[in-house]
Amino acid sequence: MELKNIAKIQSGYINRGKIEPRDDGTCLLLQAKDIDADNLSCRAESLVRFLPKLSGKDWFLQSDDILFMARGARNFSVLIDKLPENVLAAACFFIVRISNFEILPEYLCWYLNQSTVEQYLKRLSGRAVHMPVVRRAVLEGIDIPLPPLRTQKQIADITALMTKERDLYKKLAEKRKYLMTEICLKSIWESR
Repeated sequence: MELKNIAKIQSGYINRGKIEPRDDGTCLLLQAKDIDADNLSCRAESLVRFLPKLSGKDWFLQSDDILFMARGARNFSVLIDKLPENVLAAACFFIVRISNFEILPEYLCWYLNQSTVEQYLKRLSGRAVHMPVVRRAVLEGIDIPLPPLRTQKQIADITALMTKERDLYKKLAEKRKYLMTEICLKSIWESR
């Protein structure tokens, strides 16, 4: 089923000019720099507070929205889990909001990050002035397989476990490096 039949898609907040941070701002802006592309997560602590000129078309981010990075050499999706209120996504993103109860947001986000989707996007994406850009119609046309919800949940659970495993391996590697460094330093001091 095409993505446009299971989700509503909206471009991020378009600002004319530079975003001016303001302590009295009414909204927060989530920009590309606030996304950890390696871990596919948001860093809410770095959001900029500003005073936007809202239109009726702007969407505030909600839990279970999916942010799709539409510009640049690497397209990826991030599932929004917890964010403060009144957060707008920057124009470099499309906001994908599920409108069909036959699909889990975790599964959809996982699927949008798969190599088959990446190849499809590379084949059909255009170019902006300086970088590749995915047009909305191309994103809407992605064919999304809809396995049973139970299977989607299993895929989401496996993905979450793989992420935890990767994080544990990273921590283990850091501890191993620290331990080896200490052993080497100790041997230097003892050999004097």
